[in-house]
Amino acid sequence: MNRFIIGIGVACLLVIAIWLTPTMLEKHEVKYDGAPLEIGVVGDIPEIKNEKIHLETLLFEALSDNSKKVSENFNAIMITPKAFEEASNDKFINVYEGLDIPIVFFDSAKTHKPFVHQGLTYDSAYEYLKNGSHTTIYRYDAKINKEDAWYFYLENQKEVDALYTEIFKKIEQL
Repeated sequence: MNRFIIGIGVACLLVIAIWLTPTMLEKHEVKYDGAPLEIGVVGDIPEIKNEKIHLETLLFEALSDNSKKVSENFNAIMITPKAFEEASNDKFINVYEGLDIPIVFFDSAKTHKPFVHQGLTYDSAYEYLKNGSHTTIYRYDAKINKEDAWYFYLENQKEVDALYTEIFKKIEQL
């Protein structure tokens, strides 16, 4: 009798797991109708769906080896939390400054500063760097030695799709 009840319980759990799996793997539909964008992603690729957005895995080695080629192949680089500590290594500052495209530090509460300022790492950066933003787009113009940053805020996690839309529109403008 106990085996029968356990068997039914396991079967029910299996049916629920099979039923939920497609839903959990579904990508979020993101509204964006601008120009097609190619975005290299260092870290985890976001689960989003839009035919005009192409996200491609990019390794630090490829980013470091030829920033000119990266700038030609992509409209932007997105760095996600999984890669923040390595991305904040001082050896990448010149790489970021050598890109002719914007860098999106997605879900970086500490803005872009730990990544582009000497001596800071993401983990060691002070809490005062937090400005309430969720994501920062950073761009350095080597010709005039000027950096720009745009901050994006997320009040409610349910609005993350709208956040992506804002970010993609800004990338298109830049």
